[in-house]
Amino acid sequence: MFGLFSALAESADSPVQEVMDHVGDMLEGAGDRAGNFLVKLPLIATQLLMAGLAIFIGCIVLRIGRRMISSIVQMRGQKGVRTIQQVNTIKSLVTSIFNYIVYFIIATIVLSLFGVNVSSILAVAGVGGIAISFGSQTLVKDIISGIFIWMEGSISVGDIVTINDLSGTVESIAIRTTVVRDYNGNIYVIPNGDIRTITNMSRGFKRAIVDVRCPYEEDQGKMVRILQEEMEKAGKEIEGLSGTPDVMSILSFDTDAVLVRIAAQCPVGEHWRIERDIRTRVKARFDKEGIMMPHYTKPVYKDKT
Repeated sequence: MFGLFSALAESADSPVQEVMDHVGDMLEGAGDRAGNFLVKLPLIATQLLMAGLAIFIGCIVLRIGRRMISSIVQMRGQKGVRTIQQVNTIKSLVTSIFNYIVYFIIATIVLSLFGVNVSSILAVAGVGGIAISFGSQTLVKDIISGIFIWMEGSISVGDIVTINDLSGTVESIAIRTTVVRDYNGNIYVIPNGDIRTITNMSRGFKRAIVDVRCPYEEDQGKMVRILQEEMEKAGKEIEGLSGTPDVMSILSFDTDAVLVRIAAQCPVGEHWRIERDIRTRVKARFDKEGIMMPHYTKPVYKDKT
């Protein structure tokens, strides 16, 4: 049979013979590669095992390091009489820097295990540093801005802030980003370099502000006296108020109501609750006095048909 095939191949002239030679070369090359792979298999397996071990040890170092940073920062904060927000901010920033350093070391070890010359890569990076710097301007800006935010102490972890029209509580301040969680639970990751305007509502005290819409038909002096009487009770009964809320008389005139403002100094983060309590008291007192607050009544159109 083989003789018949050879005879047919010879009769078909050189093209068939060339194909057979090409197939034979491919099979021979595949066999050589398979043999080389089997020879190198123990080395590859060892490299993979060592790389996995390096990553595992790196994860352990990360976990231990984070715990140590947390303990050290808290001890330093107690000795330095720092606030909880300042301690959490320092812990967040130092942990972020520590993470980047460990990640870099792990990547360097793994590349070295697979025969990659890390020093040559760093040398190339140094030669191309100018070109890389243009592409990493945003990253450098984020890092520098993060350092200034930490040094100036304009915000701390746990502060209630508004950053770039995004409001919420600061959950962490890293070397590159600041994380804010809003009141609905949404998380915003804001690059530090993009932070332009910060409104911090957690420094010192906060004011609860309530604007009361009073009807034009009622005597305005009487309205102010009623509100002052109710706020004297509120100052004694509402938790968090250190004094009587200030009734600032007439604030402005609206199309259908006179606006009277009530302002009360209160602890940070409590102003929403206190504002709700004040509104509830004002509505109940107006109902008791028989005063109807201005409101819009939706017109009802009768069907002509």
